[in-house]
Parts: sequence; structure tokens; C-alpha cells
Amino acid sequence: MTPTHSAAAPAGSVLVKEVKTAQGTLDIYRDSDAGVRPFSSSGCAGGSFEVCININGSGTFVYYIENKTHFPSAGTVNMQINGPSGVVTQTGNFYESGGWYSFIWNADYYVTPGYYCATSFTYTSRQGACNTVS
Repeated sequence: MTPTHSAAAPAGSVLVKEVKTAQGTLDIYRDSDAGVRPFSSSGCAGGSFEVCININGSGTFVYYIENKTHFPSAGTVNMQINGPSGVVTQTGNFYESGGWYSFIWNADYYVTPGYYCATSFTYTSRQGACNTVS
């Protein structure tokens, strides 16, 4: 897969929340492609819901990291991208109505080598999918 400079909204997605952070603006989307998993360098993890991570880059240069999560029912959730030093960025709590949701951190620089995870939380569960950047 050829790295791209940044990631755009998935086709057919609807913007549900925009979060301003010190690292830039994060857009959270409700995806229309239910049941379709993104390319994932470490696969997806599932339990009470499913979380996928997609890291795009080469070596320690990361263009973007995506957290794509399928929530089976409506509720308040929080989605994060975590790195070797803890939380890199997060959506904060928001209400979702069930289905696939995604957000992308456009890093576009060299990151600290180590373990990176896409982690999502509901009030009763936590799930994550991880991969090593080196």
C-alpha cells in the first residue's frame, strides 16, 4: 500500500463531531460501510464491539493513524489513539447510534518508536487493537 500524505473522510461517511486539540482538528465520522474493515497493519480486535487500527507510513514516519470502531448499540463512547507515552489524541465523550465510526490523527511526522493502539470505550467495556511502529 502506498502511503498517502493524509487521509480523507471515508466515502459515504457523515461528520458527527469535530474536536479541536493542540495537535489540530479531529473529525469523527459515522461510516456507511458497515461490515467492511479497513486495511489494518495489525488486524482488528473484538469483544463486545470491534476496533481496528490503520497506521499509514514508513518506519517511524507516520502519515496518519486511524481508529475505526463498530459499536453494536447506541450509547456514549470515547475513542482514542494511544502511543508509547500514553494518549496521543482522543475524541472525548460523544453519543453514537450504533454502527461504524472512525477518526483519523494526521501526524505527518516522525513519531516515537513503540506500541500504538486504537482504543474505544463505552460505559461498560474497553477494546483496543495495537501495532508497533519501528
